[in-house]
Amino acid sequence: MRELILACIGFVLEFIVFYAAGSLLVRVLKIKADSSLTFILGYLVYFAIFEIVAVPMTLKWVSLTKATYIWTGVMVLVVLTAMIWAMKSKAKRRLDMHSQEVLGKPQNDGSIRIQTEPARITERISDVWRNHSVMLLAAGTVVLLQCLIVVLYKDTTVDAAYYVGTVTTSVYTDTLGRYNPFNGAILKAFQARYIFSAYPMNNAVWCRLLGVHPIVQAKVVMSCMNVIIANLIIYQIGKRLFDGNRKKADLMLIFVCVLQLFCGTIYSSGTFFFTRSYEGKAILANIAMPMVLMCAIWYLQEKHSRNVWIILFITAVSALTFSGSAIIFPIVIAAGMAPAAVMNKKFSGLVYCAVCMIPSVLYAAVFFACRIGILTLAAS
Repeated sequence: MRELILACIGFVLEFIVFYAAGSLLVRVLKIKADSSLTFILGYLVYFAIFEIVAVPMTLKWVSLTKATYIWTGVMVLVVLTAMIWAMKSKAKRRLDMHSQEVLGKPQNDGSIRIQTEPARITERISDVWRNHSVMLLAAGTVVLLQCLIVVLYKDTTVDAAYYVGTVTTSVYTDTLGRYNPFNGAILKAFQARYIFSAYPMNNAVWCRLLGVHPIVQAKVVMSCMNVIIANLIIYQIGKRLFDGNRKKADLMLIFVCVLQLFCGTIYSSGTFFFTRSYEGKAILANIAMPMVLMCAIWYLQEKHSRNVWIILFITAVSALTFSGSAIIFPIVIAAGMAPAAVMNKKFSGLVYCAVCMIPSVLYAAVFFACRIGILTLAAS
């Protein structure tokens, strides 16, 4: 029961942090985003920033406890900034409506209809139901089913041992990836394949912060979070493909779920989605790569927007956080964005593509330098 309560608390807190980070990015870039897109962007920018903060701390042998304090401070700052910005924006909207306490809507006779907070909430719920109808319940049921599958499935592969083991050794030795998760021996040198993928260290930070068990954090909390994010990206892709029709986007989400359920081969995205959702490669396949597709569709629809490229660059950085397999991300970007740039007849798009490839190219340079012995990432 204790672990269940901690898991629920962790899920809610991470949800709040992701949404707060997304709301700040949306406001800074002045993007018209619904709640689902805000949550997606917050997830990506969270892990992109965590990568930048956590990797140097790992190389400098900062303790997990100290890293947790530092990252908690960052998260608190993000949430407080988002709250203050939201309250200021809300106050400004109220002033624009000629009242600091109520919102008025002009009627046909020129009078003002007073709309209280409960009335606004009721109106928003009505709008959501009108846009989605029963499809919202169907899509929600599908997502819940997916969460149950990934939580109840027991995977005992070598990768499973690594993604849980490296969190466990970090938590119980108060270090950041200093010990081999397979045998518990201290590392003499970091492996370039893993050191730049800080995703497991994020789980270790939350374990230290809340006292939740590493298995629960990795295989329950983050698995469910990853499932939700992946589905929201599919929903956003459907929304853009079907000109904002939310019911069709919901239906696409359901169809993709059925498709993934029948993807039984060992290396398909569906298999990773349902059986290995807590692993970095699964996040890369079901979140980072589909995000590139979403950016490509977005770019085709808004060819003059530079926000697409900023979000794609953030995605490229966060991909490194998830897995060293992000070394292939330049190919993914080229396959998704280069054709869109050509179709838009924008040469600058090809330049932006090259810029977004820089994080993975830098990682590849370090990785191969370590492989051939030019560079050594000492762990002592």
